[in-house]
Amino acid sequence: MKKGFLFVKKHAAALSACALAGIFALSAFWLRSSGVERAFLAKTEKTETTVFRSGAQEESVFYSPAAGNVIVPFSADALQYNPTTRVYEIHAGMDFLCPDGNVYCVANGRVEALLIDPLWGNTIIVLHENGDKSLYASLSETLVRKGQNVKTGDVIGKSGTSALIEQETGPHLHFEYRIDGKSSPISFTTGPET
Repeated sequence: MKKGFLFVKKHAAALSACALAGIFALSAFWLRSSGVERAFLAKTEKTETTVFRSGAQEESVFYSPAAGNVIVPFSADALQYNPTTRVYEIHAGMDFLCPDGNVYCVANGRVEALLIDPLWGNTIIVLHENGDKSLYASLSETLVRKGQNVKTGDVIGKSGTSALIEQETGPHLHFEYRIDGKSSPISFTTGPET
């Protein structure tokens, strides 16, 4: 019994770090995995990306939320290594580099919420005219207020490192597009000049 206690005492920091990483991984999986589904993507003749929903009439064209490249893609089916938690997990969003630091609104809408999320840091949620929502997380600064109307391409925030679960990624934007509350992959063909 004494040996076990001494082992725990000697390795308390490592055991705590492992437990914390496990809690983050399970929390992220639980929060993000409920019903993640893929939208049907198709290109129009103008090479703008359109999301089609089965049984729905509406179409949406999206502006890129950042001037930089995607550094961690959307992944509902394959596990990806997270250098912060040091575990493999799904990634229900897209992480973008933001060379100019700006975060752009992907489509017209209204700011539904400004949050300080325990895992995702400073977060903006925009409710779009078609009922879908976009989430912008890991921000260093928000430049909008709750209830504000925003247009496609408006600068709504600044990228940062406020997402506790993605600290090792460095300054970036964590972006999610949600259809009926479920994260869905989308792509962008128009956006800010780099």
